[in-house]
Amino acid sequence: MNTTPEHLHLALNHLPFLGALFAIFPLIIGLLTRSRPTIVSGLAIAAFAGWTTPFVMATGEAAYERYERGAVAGWLDPGAGEFLEIHEQRAHRWSKILYASAGISTLGLILALRREKWVVLAAVVSLLFCAASTMAGVWIAESGGKIRRPDFRAEPLINAEPQVEFEEE
Repeated sequence: MNTTPEHLHLALNHLPFLGALFAIFPLIIGLLTRSRPTIVSGLAIAAFAGWTTPFVMATGEAAYERYERGAVAGWLDPGAGEFLEIHEQRAHRWSKILYASAGISTLGLILALRREKWVVLAAVVSLLFCAASTMAGVWIAESGGKIRRPDFRAEPLINAEPQVEFEEE
């Protein structure tokens, strides 16, 4: 099996922000029902999701290095380079939120397991970081999707009618 950094990055890149999104539901349900086990589950999901960020970043960096060496240039169209740069800049800037979410959720999980009075605060703070991580991840992924998908780059035409050509008989 020939697994490249690009393949690993594509396989892992949604885990941090989709995991944060999935953690929001048990956190909200746990807060509404005052269920400590449900909150702990949400914190665990958020912590796991956040700690996948270093792997996503490492595989993205390795994939970008292969692009710079020309190893993957044949698979990409000429416009991909611009979106690789945008994607890399967004990932470096906004991944800090994902890292913070990992740390906050882990700390919240420890506090929730050791000190029952901290459960609600841990859930609320983690919930806010999960929401921010979801938004940051979507922003990063938006540019990542445009690297291999030129059809994602074009702005859709609003109210455009399809152009149909008729042959004369």
